[in-house]
Amino acid sequence: MKAILTSSNLYNSSPSCFHRMRLLLVWVLSFFLLQTEGQVFSANRIKMYWKDSTGVPFMTFDRLRKEHPEAKFIINGGHFTHDYKPEGLYIENGKKLSPVKEILNPKINLEIMPMGVFYLTSQGAFIKPLRGKFTQKDVVYATQSSPMLVINGRINPALPGGRHRMHSGVGILPDGNVYFACLDMELRFFARHFLEKGCTQALCLNGDVSDVWQNGQSLKKYSRFGPMIVVE
Repeated sequence: MKAILTSSNLYNSSPSCFHRMRLLLVWVLSFFLLQTEGQVFSANRIKMYWKDSTGVPFMTFDRLRKEHPEAKFIINGGHFTHDYKPEGLYIENGKKLSPVKEILNPKINLEIMPMGVFYLTSQGAFIKPLRGKFTQKDVVYATQSSPMLVINGRINPALPGGRHRMHSGVGILPDGNVYFACLDMELRFFARHFLEKGCTQALCLNGDVSDVWQNGQSLKKYSRFGPMIVVE
């Protein structure tokens, strides 16, 4: 049974009903825009945060924003453990707070070779496949994740199809800018999305456990994270 909204029954509706409908419309539009529109930022605006000033993981967008109100965009920053520790390499403000994870669990869908590292130096933002040790020097921020989506302008052939799920990812554009997206789709389609946007390298930040905050809204698909990537 379809409900048809006309001008007559709209104005005959009670104010509270109209208010609820307006809130629903705002939420639907926000959800749609967040899902379909990725964001491009310059590398020098990007930082990564894990713990607050007391040493407790931020875990939520709201807690991070209280300590960093200059944040304009936040996305989950890679895999994490049950106690919200980075699961793999994590460098914040030039300090390595978590070592490289070299062994994958093949039973987990997202742990597909090769893994990758999204990192920032004074020269810009980069994504590289991780095979063994990470030897890059002068890194200010870095997070390890998997799988690589796009490698040297080509979709990672190891990516499976499979069911739709919410994925978050990051890609590097030819001009050096950084593209972020959080979309509900198959992993191979997600990789193709980054390729079609022009990304030469792209990395999946997480699946299912993914969300993004921007313009005062989030998808509210998942509420707690380990490290987070922030644009200020």
